[in-house]
Amino acid sequence: MKLLRIDSSVRLENSKTRMLSDHFLTEFGKKVDFDLKTRDVGISPAPFPTDEFIKANYTKPDQRTEQMKEVLSTSDTLIDELIEADKVIIGSPMYNFSISASLKSYIDNIVRVGRTFALDENGAMKGLLAGKKVVVITSRGAFSYKSGAALESFDFQQSYLTALLNFVGITDITFVNAEAQDFGQDNVKATNFEEAKQQLSELATVW
Repeated sequence: MKLLRIDSSVRLENSKTRMLSDHFLTEFGKKVDFDLKTRDVGISPAPFPTDEFIKANYTKPDQRTEQMKEVLSTSDTLIDELIEADKVIIGSPMYNFSISASLKSYIDNIVRVGRTFALDENGAMKGLLAGKKVVVITSRGAFSYKSGAALESFDFQQSYLTALLNFVGITDITFVNAEAQDFGQDNVKATNFEEAKQQLSELATVW
């Protein structure tokens, strides 16, 4: 089995999503042998798309110049990693109610027509990455974004990632959220973190 781990926290120390991803991989490894590829876009972000990137992307592959191919080379590498993976783990801390800028840049590099989604003759879109499983591990600073909670409408992270992954054909998505990791009391932080670890331990047995 091939796993792709994507880290998007800018923190190297005290990153809750990194800790939880480590825990999940340890637990999952007790059940399944896997080959792991790690892509750390938090520390080494993918380049933001440029005018040259857009022009190269929308030029037919057989008409691209060598310079265009070079502009798209990082994007192609990231897409190849994603295509090759059977399952994907995304560590995504919530930054200002959404994902990090580095994860958004990664997404802008991997959502490409003809590679991760296609258009038919009628203009209908189809995702090309069907069949993959994704677990998204989040860390949130505030208290709760659950259904009915005061900050539910501020959660642009889970809805966006769900829509994006669905768009490229991935519908088997599990979110595990560690709430109140910045603004909660110490005992609340610890309890929520341990609850997320427990959820991941249970998920590892069936994922």
